Amino acid sequence: MTKFIIDDRIFSVKFSCDVAKCYGACCTLKGAGGAPLLKEEVPRIKKLIEKVSGYLSPRHTEFLISEGFLEITDGEYGIKSVDDKECVFAYYEDGIAKCSFQKAYYEKRTGFPKPISCHLFPIRIKGMRRNIIRYEELYECQDALDKGEAENITVFEFLEEALVREYGREFFNALKKRYLED
Repeated sequence: MTKFIIDDRIFSVKFSCDVAKCYGACCTLKGAGGAPLLKEEVPRIKKLIEKVSGYLSPRHTEFLISEGFLEITDGEYGIKSVDDKECVFAYYEDGIAKCSFQKAYYEKRTGFPKPISCHLFPIRIKGMRRNIIRYEELYECQDALDKGEAENITVFEFLEEALVREYGREFFNALKKRYLED
């Protein structure tokens, strides 16, 4: 049985994304490097490039063709960023950076919502067994903290779908019972 190390702030910090105010900052963090990828996500992303590239700007499409999407640093996989800022798979809608994978998923063109690290954000998963679950606090997410307070929703609750995708419903329900239903 895998032991988990869980940052208890995910159960207390109030959080709900407010992209209308942050403009999709998580897709455009300058100098942060690209989103982490699991090795098993790489072939899936390769297969989906054609389906998602239609949402991208010509600049991002050119970058994708010339540079590719995959960055490997110290054995860690990640998505490349255009100008060390924008995720190569980001596109803009009404001035807001959005994910081309997520758009294709919502339009039922794929069964892949987005890389799991993006889906779980602001939670970051670490460890060889993906058993370290921590909250990553960013200045760019201040509006999400304010909205979470107003809606009275925690990071854990906001990320239910992503946590269930990563660990399963039973895991999520057990944590909910232990930390939120005392």
